[in-house]
Amino acid sequence: MQANLWDENVTRPRRKRKKILHLPAATPYSITGSDDCHIVGHTLTSWDLAGCTTCSDCGVRIFCPQCISNHPSDANAVPVLCARHEESTVSA
Repeated sequence: MQANLWDENVTRPRRKRKKILHLPAATPYSITGSDDCHIVGHTLTSWDLAGCTTCSDCGVRIFCPQCISNHPSDANAVPVLCARHEESTVSA
């Protein structure tokens, strides 16, 4: 409670809680109408310590062939250069 100028206790009105609307997640859509990863390229998540990642669109496993020779758990993984090795090939 707070006191006003005449030392009378004054209560503050309580705030009303806002209603939170839970919107459904947006459904994924294709830009090109077909498989975007083959045309635009894979959407990569962060690289782990082994030099592997996963495409967030199609879910394929990806590894950097210069970090490791092959994917440790998936024989069908796609080789894509990581940012560190991609920069070194562009500048050379």
